[in-house]
Amino acid sequence: MKIQVLQNWLLSLLAFIPLGTPSLNAATQDLTYARKTSLPRASELRVAESQKLKDALLELGRKYQVNILFEESTLTGIYVQAEDKSADPRLEKKLETLLNPNGLTYKKTGKNAYLIWKKSEETQSRAIPKSTSATTQNKLVLEQVSPLQRMQSPVAVDREITGQITDENKIGLPGVSVLIKGTNKGAVSDQNGTYSISIPDQSTVLVFSFIGYISKELTVTNQSQLNVQLVPSINNLSEVMVVGYGTQRKGDITGSIGSISARNIKEIQVTNFENALQGQIAGVQVQEPSGEPGAATTIRVRGLGSVSAGNEPLYVIDGFPVTKNMDPGIQGDITRRTTAFALPASNPLGTINPNDIESIEVLKDASAAAIYGSRGSNGVILITTKKGKLSSKPVVGFDAYFGVQNVAKRVNLMNSEQLTAYVIDSKNNAYLQDVRGANINDDNATRYTKTTNGSYFIPDDYANPDGTDTDWQDLIFKTAPVQSYNASVSGGSEFVKYYFSGGYYNQKGIIDRSGFERYSFRVNLEANPVKRLKIGLGLSPSFTNTDRSPAGAPYFADPPGIVYSALVTSPTVRPYLPDGSINQSDNQSHLFTETGRGANMTASSNPLAIIEHVTDDLKQFRIFGNVYAEYEILDGLTYKLYTGIDVNSYNRSFYMARAFRNRAATAGDPYAQSNASLNYNWVTENTLSYNKTFGQLHNFSAVVGYSAQKDRLDANQVYAQNHPDDLSPTISGGQVTSGGDNRQEWSLASVLARVNYSFRDKYLLTATIRSDRSSRFGAGNKTGTFPSVSAGWRVSEESFMKGVTAISDLKFRGSWGQTGNFLIPNYAAIGLLSSYNYIFNNVLTNGIAPSTISNENLTWEKTTQVDFGLDFGLFRERIFISADWYRKLTSDLLLNVQVPAAVGFSTALQNIGEVENKGFELTVSSRNLVGAFGWTTDFNFSANKNEVLKLGPTGDPILSSGGAGIRHITEIGSPIGSYYGYVVEGIYQSQAEVDAAPKDALAPAARAGDFKFKDINGDGKIDASDRTAIGNYQPDFMWGITNRFSFKGIDLSVFFQGVEGSKILNLTRRHLGNGEAATNSYADWTERWISAENPGNGKIPRADRLSDLHSGNNRPSTFQVEDGSYFRLRSLALGYTFPKALLGTKIQSLRAYASGTNLFTKTDYIGYNPEVNNQAGLTGVQGEDYGAYPLSRNFTFGLNVTF
Repeated sequence: MKIQVLQNWLLSLLAFIPLGTPSLNAATQDLTYARKTSLPRASELRVAESQKLKDALLELGRKYQVNILFEESTLTGIYVQAEDKSADPRLEKKLETLLNPNGLTYKKTGKNAYLIWKKSEETQSRAIPKSTSATTQNKLVLEQVSPLQRMQSPVAVDREITGQITDENKIGLPGVSVLIKGTNKGAVSDQNGTYSISIPDQSTVLVFSFIGYISKELTVTNQSQLNVQLVPSINNLSEVMVVGYGTQRKGDITGSIGSISARNIKEIQVTNFENALQGQIAGVQVQEPSGEPGAATTIRVRGLGSVSAGNEPLYVIDGFPVTKNMDPGIQGDITRRTTAFALPASNPLGTINPNDIESIEVLKDASAAAIYGSRGSNGVILITTKKGKLSSKPVVGFDAYFGVQNVAKRVNLMNSEQLTAYVIDSKNNAYLQDVRGANINDDNATRYTKTTNGSYFIPDDYANPDGTDTDWQDLIFKTAPVQSYNASVSGGSEFVKYYFSGGYYNQKGIIDRSGFERYSFRVNLEANPVKRLKIGLGLSPSFTNTDRSPAGAPYFADPPGIVYSALVTSPTVRPYLPDGSINQSDNQSHLFTETGRGANMTASSNPLAIIEHVTDDLKQFRIFGNVYAEYEILDGLTYKLYTGIDVNSYNRSFYMARAFRNRAATAGDPYAQSNASLNYNWVTENTLSYNKTFGQLHNFSAVVGYSAQKDRLDANQVYAQNHPDDLSPTISGGQVTSGGDNRQEWSLASVLARVNYSFRDKYLLTATIRSDRSSRFGAGNKTGTFPSVSAGWRVSEESFMKGVTAISDLKFRGSWGQTGNFLIPNYAAIGLLSSYNYIFNNVLTNGIAPSTISNENLTWEKTTQVDFGLDFGLFRERIFISADWYRKLTSDLLLNVQVPAAVGFSTALQNIGEVENKGFELTVSSRNLVGAFGWTTDFNFSANKNEVLKLGPTGDPILSSGGAGIRHITEIGSPIGSYYGYVVEGIYQSQAEVDAAPKDALAPAARAGDFKFKDINGDGKIDASDRTAIGNYQPDFMWGITNRFSFKGIDLSVFFQGVEGSKILNLTRRHLGNGEAATNSYADWTERWISAENPGNGKIPRADRLSDLHSGNNRPSTFQVEDGSYFRLRSLALGYTFPKALLGTKIQSLRAYASGTNLFTKTDYIGYNPEVNNQAGLTGVQGEDYGAYPLSRNFTFGLNVTF
C-alpha cells in the first residue's frame, strides 16, 4: 500500500502548526473535561502540614465553597507550616492566619468571593506580568464556581461591560475570573458563564482566566458587550491523573501514561469504551477483528510479550482490578465447533456504558504499572467513572442517538459469466494435461469415454447457464438500526455528592439475527458525615443480550460460517425455490453433470438457511460494586479501606434446526446446547497514604498497602441431539447425550508501596515495589517481587531557562522496572487427573490417570522495561510534544518443552525463553488557529519491533496450527507467531523454465503458468526445509490524527487512523483463490495466467482443477499473505450548539449532532477488514482471515441536552 502521500501530508501539517494566528476563539475540549482537569476533587485536597500557600488557599475555597482569587506570582515561593494554621473554624480567621505573616491580605468582594493581594497594593494599581510558563499561565486561580460576583475597587468607573464566557462548544463556563489588567478589580462569571463588570471610560484590557484554560487578554474600546470563548490548555500541569492507588499532578509524573477523557469517548459512537481508545494513545494498539455486535476487541500495549500466556492488559475499574476473561469455559463453547473455528468471544467488558466513563489512563511503562506487580507486564488500563460534583442544583443530562449501519466493504467476487469461464478453464487445463487424447472441445459425454474422473467434467450450471447471477453478499448484508439513550443526574454539596445514570443501547447486526442489547445503571455516592471521614459507594448492575451468528467460521465448519458460505457459493445457484422457501436442495446441485456423473465440485450451505435455522443466544448479567472509607488520621496521613465485588452470570442457548441441510447432507442433523456459568470475584484493600512538604523545598508522598483478591468460576454444559422436529428447540426437545461441569478458582495476596519525592518542583523521583503471592504458580515460586524506579528533571523550571520564552515546559524522564504476567491456566503448576475408558475383564471401565506433569518451580513471566521520555510545550502551550523510547525484555517465557519419554509425557510447561519489544512513541497536540475559526490537532505515532531472543534449551522453533494446519512459526530472530510457508518467486512462463528449475516435491507435474517457489536453503530442490517466516501480523508502525474545528457554535471532528506493515494470512484464498475453481473466487482471478502471450497481471497463476496434485500452487506461501496496511477515516462528527438565548432558563445547553464511523478505508487487502484476526485469543496464530464478520459503516444522528 502506498503511504508516502500520507507521510508527506503529516509532515506538512506538523511544519505548519506554529504558523497559526492567535485570536479570540479555540476548540478542543468540552466542559466536562475542562472541569476535571482544572479542579481537583475534594477528596484529593487537604491542607498538609507544610505546603504551598496556593494549595492551602485552593483547599479552603473548596472546603468552604467560595471563590478565592489571586495572582500566582504573588504567592510564588510561599509555603505555610503547621504553626501557620488556625484551629478557628471561621474562614476569615484562617485566611488572616495564612496571609498576615506573608505580607498579604484579602478583601471579601461578595457573599462567596475573596480577592488576595499584597498589603502594599491595597490602595494602588499594579501591573500583572505576562505568563511565561505553564505554571504561571493562568494569572488568576479560581477555586470554586459561584454566582456572579462583582468586586469593589477604588478605581473610578464609568460604564458596564457584560457578556458570556463559553468553552469551545459554546457552553457557558462558570467560575471564570474577569480582571481589569493593572488593578485588583474584577468579577466572576455565574453558572451560565455570564459576567458584568464596571470599567473606566478609556481603553481597558480585561484578563479572562480559568484553570485548565489559556488566559485571554482583550482590549475594550466603545462596546458594551463582550463575549469570550476560552481555549483549554493542552498541557495543564495541574491536571490530576489517576496513577493506580492514588493520583498525581500531571507535571509530577515520571512514568509513561496515556489518557483520554469523556470528550474523546463521546466523539465516536461506540459499543464499548475500548473502541474509543483506537488510534488515540501512542503505543496502544486496538483492533476490531470482528464486526459482530458485542464482539470483543483486542488491545496490545507496546507489543506482544508472551507466546503462550495472555497478552491482554489489566483493567482497573474504579480501583477494582479486572481481567478480561474470554475463556470459552465462561461463555460456553459449542461442542461440535473446533477451537480453530470458534466464534470470537463476546466482550466481557461490554457491560460498561461508555457514557459513564470520566477518563481512561493507560499505564505503559514499568514505573507506572509496577504498582500492579504480577499483572502489569501487558500494561494497565485505569477506568474512572463519573462522580458527583459540587453544584447548587442537580445537573440533569440526556443524550440520545439513532443511526443506521451497512457493511463497510464488499469483497469483489466473480459474477456468473466470469465464474463460468474460470470453471471451464480450470477443468480444461486439468483434462488436457492428464487425459490422453483429450480435446478442449470434448463435451461431457465424450470425456466420459476417456475418463471417469469427475474433475474433468463441466457442471451443468456452467455448461448450460440459465442466466442466474445471485449476489450472495447482497442477500446476507442488510441495513441495520442502532440506537442509544442515556440519562444522568449529578450534583452535590459539601457533605454528599452523587451521580445516577441509566442507559439503553441496541445494535442490530448487518447480518440478520445478530445483535447486541445492553441495559446499564450506575450509582456513585460519596459522603463526608464527619470531619476527616469520607465514605463512598459505587454500584453498577447491567444486563446484555447478544444474538450470536455463526459468521466468523469457514463454510465447512459445524455449523458453517455465514459469511464464508456466501463467498464460496456459486452465483449460478438460486437462493429461493419457486414456492418462496429457502433453496437447500441446490446445496449440491453443482456436484453433478447433465449425465449424472460426479463433477467433484465443492458443496456449500445456503447462507440464508444458516441464518434462518441456527440460533445462538448469550445473556450476561453483571453486578459490579465497591464501597470504601477514608479517614484522615493526621494532617496528610490518610487510611483507606476498599472492598469490591464483581459477579458475572452467563447463560447461552444454541440450536441447529432439523430443517437445516448442512452442505451436501440430505437430512437434518439437529442438536442443542445449553451453557451456564457464574463467575464471582472479590477484592479488599487497605492502604495508608502520606503527604508532607519540608522546608518549602522538599515534597514527599507515599502509599503502602495490602491487597487480597479471589476469583471463582462455576460452569456447566448440557448437549442434546436427535430432535424429531423443531417444535421444541431446547435441550429437552432432544436426546441428552453428554454434559459436564467446570469449577476453578485463583487467589492473589499482595503488599505494595510507592514513594514520590520532588525538590523545588523540578527534580522528581518515584520508587515502587509490589510483592504478589499467587495460587497459580508452583510451590517453589508462589511469591514474586516487582520493583521500579523513575526520575524526572523539569528543565523549564531552571533559572537558565527563564529567558527562553518559546519553551513553556520541558521535562526529561526515565524509568526502569519489572512487572509480571500471571495469565496462565489456574492449575498449570500441578499434575492434573483426567477420566479415561479402558477394557478390564472384557468390560468397558472408567478410571482416572495423570494427564499433565507438575512443575513446582513454575513462575510468572517477568518483564524488565527501560523507558526514556521527553515532554515539552512550545509557544505558550500552542504545541505540546511527548516522546518515548522503550525496551521491554520478557524472560521466563512459559513454553511446552519436550521431556524424556520415560516420564510418561511428551511435553511439560516450563519457564524458558525470552522475547524483546522495543520502540518509539510520539504524541503532538497543537492549537493551530485560535480565533473565530478554531482548529486543533492531536496526533500520535508509535513503532514497535518484536523479536524472540531465546526458546527452550535447544532453541528449536515452535510450529503452530491455526485454521488450516501448520502455518505459523515462533523462532529466534523473528516476531512471535510469524507466518510460515514457501516464498513465491514468480510464475513459470515456459516448460523450459519449469524443467530448469529445482525439483519441487510438491509439484511433480508443474506446467507453464504455475508458481515458481524459492529454494531457500540452496540445496537444488524444493521441499519442507524451504519453508520460512513469510510475514507477521504485528505492524511496523501505527498512527492516529484528530482535527477539531469550531465556528460560531458549529463543531467538526475528523479522526483518521492507520496501520503500516501489518500482514494478513488470508486463508480464504485456499478456496477463493486456489485456481481449482471448486467454489466462487476473487475477481482478481480474471487476470490469471492464460498463456505466455497472455500472462495476466503476473501475480495470478493458471487455473487448474487439480493444482494440488500438479503444482502445489495452493500450499502455504506468500501468495496467501497480503498487506494489511490501511488508512481509515475512523470518525467524522458534526455538531451545533444552540445559543443560550434560544434555550430559556431551564436548559443549560443543547447540542444536535450527526456522526459517522468507518466511513472510508484505503487498503490493498482484498478481504473485508484489514484488522481481521480469527484466532485473536491465540498468540501463536495471529492474523488469520477465515471468513470473519465484516465491520459496519455507521451513520448516527443525536441530541445532547443538559438541564
